[in-house]
Amino acid sequence: RSSQLDLDEALVSGLVRSFSSSWKAGIEQINKNVLSYFSNFRNGMEILKQVLTQLLLYYTRFQDIIRKAWKRPPAFAKDLVSTSAILAEIKKYALAI
Repeated sequence: RSSQLDLDEALVSGLVRSFSSSWKAGIEQINKNVLSYFSNFRNGMEILKQVLTQLLLYYTRFQDIIRKAWKRPPAFAKDLVSTSAILAEIKKYALAI
C-alpha cells in the first residue's frame, strides 16, 4: 500500500480519475469566468496566467505526494495527467496575452 504516508488508495484514485476527466473543462471554465469578471483584458489575462500556474504547481505537488506514498506506481497512476499536457493547455490561453 503506502510507504511513509498513510493515504487511502481508493480516495487518491478517485481524485486522480476525477481530475483526469474534468481538468480541460475546468480550465475552460476558469478562462470564461476570468474574462467575464474582469473587464480589463490585460488584467484578466494576467490573473488567468497566475491561477493556471497555481493549478499546475498544486498538481505537481499532488503527483510528488503520490510518488512518495507508493514505492511502485499504483494502478491509478496510468490515469495521471502529465504536467506537460497541462502546460500545453495553459500555453493555449497564455498566447492570448
